[in-house]
Amino acid sequence: MQLAANMENDLSIDLRPKLTAIREGDHEAFMEVYELMHARLFRFFLKKIFLHDTAKDLTQQCFIRLWQFRHTLSDQHPLEKQVFIIARSLLINHIKKEATQKKLKLVASKEFVEAIAPLGEELTDKKLQVNAAIETLPPVRKRVIILKAFHGFTNKEIAQQLEISVKTVEDHVTKAFRHIRQVMAVLVIIFFK
Repeated sequence: MQLAANMENDLSIDLRPKLTAIREGDHEAFMEVYELMHARLFRFFLKKIFLHDTAKDLTQQCFIRLWQFRHTLSDQHPLEKQVFIIARSLLINHIKKEATQKKLKLVASKEFVEAIAPLGEELTDKKLQVNAAIETLPPVRKRVIILKAFHGFTNKEIAQQLEISVKTVEDHVTKAFRHIRQVMAVLVIIFFK
């Protein structure tokens, strides 16, 4: 604990003469401050954000801003304090940006669901139409098409289960699909007149 307090005091003492030098554009002084504060600033961001890459990016942005706005540095406050004010500002902006992006993603996903909802209704309508068409088939043909379309049976498996020939199954499938298409066409004409 005592060591950390001494380090902070030493850091503040070491940075005071650098403030004026950085404000006047001394790149070497800036690099010394970077070396002294980089790890501490990184830990600050990491503790708040929990993402290594984001903390690294924010640390870099903080030093970029320090250099870009060096002419606004004040002699009335320690350089360390001014750096952490920049860091806090970047952190707040980052959190706001993340919150906005989450809201946008939520709105986009809601709009997507609303956009595809009619498609779901349309698919439900189609499914109801197909089921209505299947219900009008003769009993054996209805069973054949249900085994084929909904249970994935092969023609041979259907023939074995119903004890009919494979050719008869093929005939039932062909006629069932033709019937379903005709019923669906009639339903479309009725609904869209």
